[in-house]
Amino acid sequence: MTTPADAAPGGSNFVSAPINPGRVLRAIARIGYTPESAICDIVDNSVAAGASRIAIELEREPAVAENRRNSAAGYIIADNGAGMSKEQLLSALGLGVDREYAEGSLGKYGLGLKSAGLSQGDRIEVISAREGCEWNKIVLDLPHVEKVGEFVCETPELNEADRDRIDRMLPGVSHGTLVSIEKVHKRNHPSIRKTREALTQKLGLTYFYFLQGGQDSLDILLDGEAIAPFDPLFTSAAEANGNIVEGSWDGQSVRWLERPRLITLDAENGVQATLEATQLVHPPAFENSAEIRKRYMIGAKHYGFYVYRNKRLIRHGERFGLIPTEQDFFAFRGRILIDDSADDAFNIDVKKSEILLSEEAEGALDEATYEARRASRAAWRNATKLLKKKADEDPISKATEALSEVEFPDLLPNDQDDIFTESKRKEREQKEAVRHPLREPERELAIKEGSRVAIVEQLDDNALWERAYDATLGTIVRINRNHRFMRMFDERFGSDADVVLLLHALFLSLAVSESNSVRNLQNIEDEVIEEVFQRYRNQASSAVYQATATALEKRFA
Repeated sequence: MTTPADAAPGGSNFVSAPINPGRVLRAIARIGYTPESAICDIVDNSVAAGASRIAIELEREPAVAENRRNSAAGYIIADNGAGMSKEQLLSALGLGVDREYAEGSLGKYGLGLKSAGLSQGDRIEVISAREGCEWNKIVLDLPHVEKVGEFVCETPELNEADRDRIDRMLPGVSHGTLVSIEKVHKRNHPSIRKTREALTQKLGLTYFYFLQGGQDSLDILLDGEAIAPFDPLFTSAAEANGNIVEGSWDGQSVRWLERPRLITLDAENGVQATLEATQLVHPPAFENSAEIRKRYMIGAKHYGFYVYRNKRLIRHGERFGLIPTEQDFFAFRGRILIDDSADDAFNIDVKKSEILLSEEAEGALDEATYEARRASRAAWRNATKLLKKKADEDPISKATEALSEVEFPDLLPNDQDDIFTESKRKEREQKEAVRHPLREPERELAIKEGSRVAIVEQLDDNALWERAYDATLGTIVRINRNHRFMRMFDERFGSDADVVLLLHALFLSLAVSESNSVRNLQNIEDEVIEEVFQRYRNQASSAVYQATATALEKRFA
């Protein structure tokens, strides 16, 4: 640790203050990244280096299945950009190093590599070479910095594994950069599978403009698979369908709310932005509503504004306090394109992911988007009104739509997740699919509409509910329409969509909990657990029947 000196530059009234480099790096690492956002921050450096090809690999721990938490052993990001000299490598891992950012750069504070890398693992290795020069390697190992109390990096010679990695990830390229994040944190770290799914979507969204081709054409490979650009506004569909007419929109087409135009965010400093907005579709207007929601990314996390800085997405689903948290705005998508001249108006943070509008910018955006927001809400309500007329307010369809997006936890915090346990889970999962198979109509509804609740005419032993399971589609619950409780429920509450949703959510949760218990309680034979649950369902069904007959029906008579 550096300690105060008797004197410091600046005069006799100044002294050096202490600094602990290990603690500083730990603090930088806690800025708050997910694996996918950290990787994107490092990809920014590759784009800034003029790369036309970026390859990303997610390395798995050998003894852990990739769908388990803590399965990530490391992350590698390789690019064919300009590369760095040995001096530039050291500067890249330095803190507070003077650096001028070129106009249009994706960087801002020069902390991305350190903060992003250390947020995921305690060791960052960087290998790089400029055109016609040798490859050099530099390593920042946080535990070593903490041990010696100094901010030091290692500059080892490349080994055979390093050269094999260069040949594999940058074939036929003599320059570029490889960043490897190692010693990955094991504090409930997301699984590789979850990270790959999130990263596939995030890369397509974040680098949409770069992945389209053209002047800044870029190819990104994730574990060997090419990432496709994803336009969250679906502007090509809006261009084909035209402007919104809220009084006649039926929810089945993407429409323009606001065609691209320049707006002024800060008149005094001449800060401008390009604004555009579209109305996406209304999922309930389609038979395959679950598929439509997924295709258009429609839901509570995704509506609002998408802010692109220098053509790179820095914020999605941002509402700026202008769009209420209401389902009526689920189809609203706005895009704000800015360059780095707007950083002060948007108060861009270190991660380039959190933004806060200045008072003037907020007022300008409020005025510029008022009509688009009004039209979006009116159009959504009109589509909802048309559907009500058509379907006569089908409460079961509404419950199906709501429950299709629920993600139930597979494990409790204390459940084992090693590779042997996962193998046994798979065995029990296969048995469950045989013991409780889905029927074909249930399978079709689950695929087409995301339906996870099946209303049936009867169940064995007049059970109130039972579960069915499919390895791909998951758990389905069957509810016995002719059980005495359900007959009373339908008569009293069957037309109330909210109450129907509550009941369906309860039975689906019970069924999912049964499935998870059978797979995870591996110290008990699965046949024994199945027998206990069968007994429990029959006992509960009989008890609810009796309570309905002796109390509920009298109360609601």
